Amino acid sequence: MSIASLRTLAVLEILSEAETVFGGRSRTWTEAAAVWVDLRPAGHREAGGGGTRPVLTETAEAEARTGVAARGMRLKAGGEPWRIVAVQPGRPRPGRMILKLERAWP
Repeated sequence: MSIASLRTLAVLEILSEAETVFGGRSRTWTEAAAVWVDLRPAGHREAGGGGTRPVLTETAEAEARTGVAARGMRLKAGGEPWRIVAVQPGRPRPGRMILKLERAWP
């Protein structure tokens, strides 16, 4: 796979918190970096129990150049936000990272 396979422009976002004037906390996502990724679907699972509605969790992987990504950040690709659940070094490709992604559908 060459660098040309990284065809999707995505944004890495980090959660920012600030205190409001009323003493509460405001949470927003702030852009940390723009990255080119190869986004690949990995599957889905459905979970629910008892009287709760089932939740569909979609999983994916994104390969990108090594950068600032970390667990807990968010990757926004194609307008869709994905939660980063793991970051792995790209083996056998040095200089690459594999992002394990999830998003839930109610």
